[in-house]
Amino acid sequence: MPFKPMLIASSVVALVASVPATHAQTPAAPQVSTCDRACMSGIVDTLLQSMVAHDPDHLPLTAMYEATENSRPAALGMMQAWRTITQAQKPSLLAIDTHAGQAYFALNVSEGGNTSILWGRIKVIDRKISQLEIFLNRSRADHGFSFSPEQLPENYRFVMHPPAGRKKATHAQLVALSNAAFDASDPLKVDVAKDCQFTELGWKVIDPGLDDQPPRPNAEEPLGCMFPPFRPTDKQARTIVIDDELGIVVDAAVIRGMVYPYPWHGRMISAFIPVDMAEPAKMQDDWIKRHMGEHKAPIVKPMPATGEVMQVLQYYDGKLQASQINVYLGSKGALSDWVAPDVTP
Repeated sequence: MPFKPMLIASSVVALVASVPATHAQTPAAPQVSTCDRACMSGIVDTLLQSMVAHDPDHLPLTAMYEATENSRPAALGMMQAWRTITQAQKPSLLAIDTHAGQAYFALNVSEGGNTSILWGRIKVIDRKISQLEIFLNRSRADHGFSFSPEQLPENYRFVMHPPAGRKKATHAQLVALSNAAFDASDPLKVDVAKDCQFTELGWKVIDPGLDDQPPRPNAEEPLGCMFPPFRPTDKQARTIVIDDELGIVVDAAVIRGMVYPYPWHGRMISAFIPVDMAEPAKMQDDWIKRHMGEHKAPIVKPMPATGEVMQVLQYYDGKLQASQINVYLGSKGALSDWVAPDVTP
């Protein structure tokens, strides 16, 4: 999901402390879980170990649990993760919300020698897993543009080790950030740190631009963070985690978009662009017309797709410090099993 440099907000102000309307499915009055950070971390480790052992039957599960893998509901014993994963270390990123009893994790895993990226969440009740939502990305096509299991551990280390002397965000500030993450109508303004790290599925995004246009300045440098008003919107976006200790919020959304042909260092690949981002979509449409008129190399025809997204934002010292976008692409019109159908007339 590449973001054009001209879309990056040029001026932003400090994050307001007021909390806007409650985010979809955000607990109104969270209760403290019986599972603290160490407990939640241990359950995630146990989950990963069971995948490597190909043994889901000894996991601590509630009497009836909910589970999806790559958006497909299934019993754990039928999922690919418990059949193919042969190596998994501790998560490279682990955000924990003890009030909601939820944790978000991401790491690279080995599937018989091939390196993939595993990411998702668990919900814990009485120290047992009641919900499991995981994604296994094996290629750039799964994500829609970016993919780097090799870079993931180092890039995510930045998020897991914030400065000790930082000024932590208040819980109200993190809730406000979560509420605005997938709502372009939210008036929240966010100051972005100069060195804010932007990654998509492990990779610091490099976007050299269209091949028939003058290269932009610093085209080979990673793109920075942004929090502009034209971000993709999903009114049913879910709050996964508000981690007060690390200053992290994780939100899940379903984003409609198009997979466009895309030039990248002389190759014709493809890129997922949300429908809400009209300007880059028009740029691609115009580029396609020019490309086809010049009878250049074959390109894939634009097609609609749906991205299931979990976005990680980190905020401290009064500024956005990190932004991660993790996407798993599905067919057009796909819905999330984790969201009740919208019956609004």
